[in-house]
Amino acid sequence: MTEPTVEVFVGPTAHGLPNGLLPQIGVRLHPPARRGSIAELVERQPPGHIALVDGRYDDVPAVGHREILAALAAGWRVTGLGSIGALRAAELDGFGMTGYGRVFAHLQATGAPDDEVALLHGPGPEYRPITEALVDLRAMAEHLTAADVLNRAQADAVISAMARRWFGDRSLPAFLDAVCTAAGRCAADAVREHLRRLPEVRIKTGDLRNYLTERPWTLPSTPAPQVSGRLCPPTAAAGPSSTTSTTRGGC
Repeated sequence: MTEPTVEVFVGPTAHGLPNGLLPQIGVRLHPPARRGSIAELVERQPPGHIALVDGRYDDVPAVGHREILAALAAGWRVTGLGSIGALRAAELDGFGMTGYGRVFAHLQATGAPDDEVALLHGPGPEYRPITEALVDLRAMAEHLTAADVLNRAQADAVISAMARRWFGDRSLPAFLDAVCTAAGRCAADAVREHLRRLPEVRIKTGDLRNYLTERPWTLPSTPAPQVSGRLCPPTAAAGPSSTTSTTRGGC
């Protein structure tokens, strides 16, 4: 029996994965999704499995809720994780899209805005991150409190300062400046040493690593949930990828 293949839309979240994990049997790679990417895939292939991880949303329209719903209606299994995939899965919870991982759970529980997962990155195929996603900086702050480098109040102050910045300004130097303001120069020096562990602390990449290791697309499918009462999914707070219309006749 042929093993199922998953169509993975991915970019900067894959940066730093172990060698050989992403290019594996059963994984077909696509660049970060934009508006229409999933619709184009659905038009040219029979139903299968999609893993939406990364997407473009600043220079082009973001991957839309409607095309995801259309893929689900056409029989595709769609999983969201890591970045905009986790965001769309949180927004489409109850509409048939499956969320995976810690980022999805965080977005679902908090209703955090779109820029929680956003960052700037270099061109493909490497997609090297230039800035850091706020959700990963939160994970780093938790790591620093567990290591007794920062106390809870200091960590909260650092994250509050970073959250007030545009996502394109959430750099590691900016993070260190926020640490210095909240906890002093000595703490910033200690944090600088811990930043060497950032690649293993990033939960966006960690979710993708776990997904590719566990290979859930090979498991038997389960029936999609029946949806009633809501015609359109809710969106997260206003942000670069919140383009769903809640007016009559649109999703």
